[in-house]
Amino acid sequence: MKRLLNIVKLLSLFLLLSNITVYAKDISGVKPIYNKVYRSDRIGDSYHFFLLTKGGMFYHLITNKTDKLTVNELKSSNILEILNKKQSWGKAYPKKGKYTIDDGKIYTKLLWNQIKVLSPKKIKYLNKVLYLQ
Repeated sequence: MKRLLNIVKLLSLFLLLSNITVYAKDISGVKPIYNKVYRSDRIGDSYHFFLLTKGGMFYHLITNKTDKLTVNELKSSNILEILNKKQSWGKAYPKKGKYTIDDGKIYTKLLWNQIKVLSPKKIKYLNKVLYLQ
């Protein structure tokens, strides 16, 4: 009788665990640090830089001309000239736009790309993990 009871307990535990769905989810309530530059590790020969402002703007730059940028440099309208002074050769692709928050998640307005906030010091954008500089 005791053996039958143990088998029933194990069977019910197995059924309970088999019905649980395991999935990854964004950390709720985690907010990015605004007006600070996030940077990726070196990818190929380039770095990705990213900045969010409280005013709803984002700035994204891919470049191999530098590995450090300040907030003012990234926000500057002459970012390409600034990068040319740092290094005359190389490439740079600046992009800026607006973002929106929908259901607690951040998305770019134009293409609805998600900006995942993994922690205040780490975000993910376009499958690139960026860290606070």
